[in-house]
Amino acid sequence: QHPAVFPNKIPFDFIQCFCPVEGIVLDPFMGSGTTALACEKLNRRWIGIEISEKYCEIAKKRVEEYTSQLKLFK
Repeated sequence: QHPAVFPNKIPFDFIQCFCPVEGIVLDPFMGSGTTALACEKLNRRWIGIEISEKYCEIAKKRVEEYTSQLKLFK
């Protein structure tokens, strides 16, 4: 886990309210990918930047797990 964890609902609500569907969400401190996951769930494009390779791998795994589940139901 990341030391600065916050509830999934926070980025989800902000993205849903303030980011147009055709826009791109930039997360320059991606951490474990909570914002990226919210973007995936809301069908938004996103760019994540993270200095720690460890957290990049965690974020990648979270996003891949979510997107692979979507493929099962399409």
